[in-house]
Amino acid sequence: MLKSKIFIVFHLVLLSSIVLSSCDRKKNKRVSFYDNTFVSEEDSVVYDDTQDQMVDEDIVTIPYTEKNGVKYVNVSVNGFGFEMIFDTGCSNTSISVAEANYLYQKGFLTCDDILGVAYSQIADGGIVENMVINLKEVIIADEIRCTDVVATVSANNNAPLLLGNEVLNRVAAYAVDNDNKVINFKLRR
Repeated sequence: MLKSKIFIVFHLVLLSSIVLSSCDRKKNKRVSFYDNTFVSEEDSVVYDDTQDQMVDEDIVTIPYTEKNGVKYVNVSVNGFGFEMIFDTGCSNTSISVAEANYLYQKGFLTCDDILGVAYSQIADGGIVENMVINLKEVIIADEIRCTDVVATVSANNNAPLLLGNEVLNRVAAYAVDNDNKVINFKLRR
């Protein structure tokens, strides 16, 4: 059992180092990103108190599935489809090293997309180092297209795919409709 755990850890480290070392880029480049987007009053959502729904012509409705209380949306990343967790508590979009390696091996992720490393604080308060990549295109349910999404790659092979605020902040607002199992996104003009 211990040998298999050591093998898995070794494999993950080797896999991430292969992806990083196969590219002629600086491995220690630090990447920081901050959201300094300002939402003005005219970009804010108008609510109709009688129906408790967003009222606007720029609303896109995306269905979600729910598993164990977690909401998942269909997302295309650089042309390849995934199911990602809709995570308003995550500051960025995140994939595991398994998905990053798959995208890299299939040509959906290139050496030019590897930006460096960054540190993240996880839910238990710990700090982890992640590879930072550029996702050329993230499309939510074939409806909402985001380009040049900065994402982190977790060294944990089983890490969930998270659609976080780096993408969610690109829309003016969103509201979860639990009764109809949809998320209503208000697009920016």
